[in-house]
Amino acid sequence: MTTEDREDIGMETDSLVEDGIRSVTVTGAGGVPLNVLDAGPEDAPAVILLHGFAQSARSWLHQLTAPGPIRVVAPDLRGHGHSGKPDSGCLDERVWADDVAAVIEGLRLDRPVLGGWSYGGLVALDYVAVHGDSALSGLLTVDASLLAGVPGAERMFGPDFVALLPELVNDDGESTVEARRKLLEVSTERPLADDTAQTLLDASLLTPPRVCAALLQRPLDRSAAAAGVTVPWLAVQGGRDRIVAPAAAEHIAAVQPAAQVRLWEGSGHSPFLEEPDLFNEQLIAFVTRSASGA
Repeated sequence: MTTEDREDIGMETDSLVEDGIRSVTVTGAGGVPLNVLDAGPEDAPAVILLHGFAQSARSWLHQLTAPGPIRVVAPDLRGHGHSGKPDSGCLDERVWADDVAAVIEGLRLDRPVLGGWSYGGLVALDYVAVHGDSALSGLLTVDASLLAGVPGAERMFGPDFVALLPELVNDDGESTVEARRKLLEVSTERPLADDTAQTLLDASLLTPPRVCAALLQRPLDRSAAAAGVTVPWLAVQGGRDRIVAPAAAEHIAAVQPAAQVRLWEGSGHSPFLEEPDLFNEQLIAFVTRSASGA
């Protein structure tokens, strides 16, 4: 496909109520308020979708606005979006794990699939490391690495992302905006539509640079937690990802051979934005199958 053949990736950004999306607040670890978007039948099989680094629940609007026969729950992680932004706690795996547990309990979710995109995948595995997976029916990771900030992690990330890291922690106005814009540009293989790019940029700028710095200080190796996963695991990886390299999916397959690793050749770092209809179809199938125990 040539550049001229590509279509911009669009996203509807009408009001949440008009799109049938509920907005609730859950109290996370240490009393931090977590903003949560919730769509679909409340008694349907559920999936929790955790967004990535310096993003928000709005990353998942294509899934929230077309949930089909499943329930889609998307929280703003602490420090992000419209959730609380405490001065501490971002380095503690139990804090992240307990935030996820609070969403499960607060929305009374019965064995949901837990999904995470990019850094959200690490948060999902924080939950598994602390609480195990007995309260889940499945695990979904999207362009996620098990390693960050530890030896061996360097081969899991693309040079475009690594070059951006110093800029992502700057707190000086215009350069902060430009760094977040560059991050969005390398997050998809195809360009985002202008309104979508602005929506995601505005959401990104709600994450203070100090939170970005704290996330990048966390040395993480979730290989042991991954090896212990007992529920069905679908690992989606964009073949043209410039942030998390396909080597990350290979590492997941080596650590947990039971994981279903799917390489999406034409997608970059954000298959759910780049190929939303196909992603939604496969998401519904995985959540439904996991809930049934098949």
